Amino acid sequence: MKKTFAAIVKRTEAWDHSREAHEQDGFADHAAFVGGLEADNFIAMAGLMEPSADVLFVFWADSEEEVRQRMAQDPWQQDGHAKLVRVEEVSFRIGAPQPKEG
Repeated sequence: MKKTFAAIVKRTEAWDHSREAHEQDGFADHAAFVGGLEADNFIAMAGLMEPSADVLFVFWADSEEEVRQRMAQDPWQQDGHAKLVRVEEVSFRIGAPQPKEG
């Protein structure tokens, strides 16, 4: 059975703060990558944390290493726009995300 993991991704110095996320270099490739994680039922949810602009991801995975390996394939991780800085297993008590059927 898959475990639930939370991850924090930070924007790096390569991020152009004068442009919106969808205007950043490589956005289309990043969006396709994240969409693939969702289609694979690997990603449960993601959202921007304000005011830090960090991103919180929630994943279903076998291990922390699986999360790190898959996120290392993100084009924004590879080109330096973003950096995975923290991954931890989570035991939700209220409102736990549920994997999609299928």
